[in-house]
Amino acid sequence: MNIFLFEYAVGSNEDVDLHILQEGKLMFDRLLEDFLNNNFTVITVVGERHTQYYRDRDNLKVYIQRDSNVMGTVEEVLNREKIDSALVIAPECDGLLYRLTKLIEEEDILNLGSHSEGVKICGNKYLTYEKIKNIVKTPKTLPPKRYIVKKIDGCGGSNQLIIPENHIIQEYIEGEPYSTSFIVGDKFYPLSLNKQYYRDGRYIGGEINISHPLKDRIIEESMKALEEIEGLNGYVGVDILLDGDTIYILEINPRITTSIVGIYTTPPISQLLVDNAKGKDLRYTIMGSRRITIDLQSSH
Repeated sequence: MNIFLFEYAVGSNEDVDLHILQEGKLMFDRLLEDFLNNNFTVITVVGERHTQYYRDRDNLKVYIQRDSNVMGTVEEVLNREKIDSALVIAPECDGLLYRLTKLIEEEDILNLGSHSEGVKICGNKYLTYEKIKNIVKTPKTLPPKRYIVKKIDGCGGSNQLIIPENHIIQEYIEGEPYSTSFIVGDKFYPLSLNKQYYRDGRYIGGEINISHPLKDRIIEESMKALEEIEGLNGYVGVDILLDGDTIYILEINPRITTSIVGIYTTPPISQLLVDNAKGKDLRYTIMGSRRITIDLQSSH
């Protein structure tokens, strides 16, 4: 079976933030080896600056991205190669994940990830909020439009901040960050509960597939939110905030997240993603807990 696997930071040849590149490469490498080790043939696009890490093998074909038109290259590869299914990893910003997903759908290729409808909703924080706000606890969010933030006792027009239309204003809640990982198909298949760690606003790693007294409730609340989003499929991540015993759903990621690096399953995750896309019932076990680390020192 021929799989088109693409990760934007590795494949675009853009000058990507090194922290983002490190996360992207971890996700791409994890899935690439999983597909290759389980007798799938992988076709991919890799940016010219990263070719030293990836070479053609018997079951790996690498296209080199030399310019900035990565969408054109992906479209060309999807047209040229005999591809049975595809999995793309990309940020939602600027419509990148949405546009890549549409390319897969237009070629009528079996998509191992979320459909464009789900990507469009989850790629917009306010649309997501509107979908889940009456179902689960989530921070109160103002609709995206122009706002002005003023100091409560300001005078003379000082200490003001203009918030542009492409931002949202959201209630700030103190709490501990967690996430849940699922495979979504005809059913919801929980993979793991994960503890997240941040430094200076950046994700620096986490503990994957942990135990927690609230684990069952967290999984249940995550599934309530997922049920409200049309078009989710394949691997999906849910960002959680725990404030004591109160569970807040923050965001839904309609794509592979960095937690995949620490998730190992029997059968392998690559096979589960393919079987799920084909509408098969999944039976699986999760193999242990792992810790993943993002090295901020190498990101400077």
